[in-house]
Amino acid sequence: MAAQPTPDTRPQRQAAISNLLHLQQTGKLTTDDKRLVARAFGRSTKTIDRWIENALSHDGTYTPQPRDCLRLTPQIHDALARWCGNTAAAYRELADEGHLDIPGKPGRRYSYATLHRTITRELDPGHLAGLKGGETARRRYDVHNTRERGNRNDAWEGDHKTADVHVGLNNEVICPHITWFAEAATDAICGVAITPHSPSREAILVALRSAILRGRHHGPFGGAPTLIRIDRGKDFLCETVEEALAAFCIRRVDLPPRHPELKGTIEAINDAVKDTLFAGLPGYTERPTTKPGRSKRPPIEDLLTFEQFVGLLLKWVRWWNYEHKIRNLGNKTPAQAWEDDLTIIRDIPPEALHTFTLEPARKTFIIQGNGVHWDNKIYLDAWMNGCVGKKVAVRFMPHHDQRIELTDPKTSTYLGPGFKQGVPDPDAEQRRHELFRTRKRSAAALRRRLEKTEASLRKRYSAVTDTTPPVLLSPTIANLSTPHPKPPPQDALRDLPQPTTSWETAPDGIPRPQLPTQPAANLPAPTSSWDTTPTTDKDADGHARP
Repeated sequence: MAAQPTPDTRPQRQAAISNLLHLQQTGKLTTDDKRLVARAFGRSTKTIDRWIENALSHDGTYTPQPRDCLRLTPQIHDALARWCGNTAAAYRELADEGHLDIPGKPGRRYSYATLHRTITRELDPGHLAGLKGGETARRRYDVHNTRERGNRNDAWEGDHKTADVHVGLNNEVICPHITWFAEAATDAICGVAITPHSPSREAILVALRSAILRGRHHGPFGGAPTLIRIDRGKDFLCETVEEALAAFCIRRVDLPPRHPELKGTIEAINDAVKDTLFAGLPGYTERPTTKPGRSKRPPIEDLLTFEQFVGLLLKWVRWWNYEHKIRNLGNKTPAQAWEDDLTIIRDIPPEALHTFTLEPARKTFIIQGNGVHWDNKIYLDAWMNGCVGKKVAVRFMPHHDQRIELTDPKTSTYLGPGFKQGVPDPDAEQRRHELFRTRKRSAAALRRRLEKTEASLRKRYSAVTDTTPPVLLSPTIANLSTPHPKPPPQDALRDLPQPTTSWETAPDGIPRPQLPTQPAANLPAPTSSWDTTPTTDKDADGHARP
């Protein structure tokens, strides 16, 4: 059985000697006090006296002197770095140059064991690993703080991952690239985008749009996060991504380069997908072999197609979110942790997300009687009613064909969405009723306009009291629905019968009123046109004078 190492008692010795010095300064130090301390440390009273003398020579602090042994000098450190941490090679070089000679003992030098013990005593394992394997090897010995999880959507993390799998695409062998975003509080994968080539800002925005949207095939995860942690990749730092995040008040946190521990959630997902999915697929690039060198790539006929790989990856994402239990979450799945968190989610309407870059179709399309035909599917929405024959440009999200976005091909103005027809959808019945109501509203609006126009154009004539031909009135006068009709032109009123000023010219058969010959007392004589005798003057009493 190996002997147990002797514990370091220097702090206890310093405290004991400090107390003895205090007793000595106050004149209360006795031999019994020295014996008590000597018995505690297994030493003699003479040793305690030497310790007191050491403290007096070092300003009252006991400072044990190290033994004469080999120390790590700059020459030893340089030789060890030149030989990449090889202690044996550094020892041979230092011995030949005389750096290991024992002072005061000519012809004698320190042994290899002494050098090895000195190096391991004064250099930590991380530094030694760095001398052998560089910065990557040194980081394996680093320790890190544990970040508080917080609430859902407090922080997201985004990253690119090159799939360690060869797949076939158009008779070519490629390694797909994955862009995804994970929620830091629940470890849920909110959005993912797969590209057969190196990812760009378009893949980032497509994955971000997929992550923010919620409901139906997007799942419950999503909403607008408070911040997103990303590395300093040039595609993540582009202005397009920054403007898209700023449009929805999402702060981007740019982490320093080569520090994956600062976004540990997404890095853990990168390692998990490699160990639990890629390692079991044909064409795994890091599969161990019996022969040295890189593993032999199987023929393209034995590889997965790009579409098959995408299907398996999306299935793995669903497994991770809904079935995989994580120990740090209390053995809950990300979906359970998400549902248990009652933090309010800030959703962004899909109509507002069209500002994110979607993948454009290669040509324009025409709205037909049953919608827009794209990718052997039919897409329809209520806003297309009345737009049959109009050209539109299609923008879509890869791997999500339930909805497309339509814009004007000339001005790039957003027109509206299009929903896939002929598939089970809980909102399909509601959209069907909305389309029916839209058609009825369009027909009613047109009917009202035509009736109003027909009424305004209908011919109307003026009423007559004799054999004079009627006069055609202006259509504006006849339109009674006009709130403020304009007065008729003078030409239309010129030929109308004018009111008579005397019954002398009234037609026969119309009775004439009989006026009194003498005016009543205190009453003025009538002066209206009912008087058959025109008046030309008045007397002093105001009576009419013939």
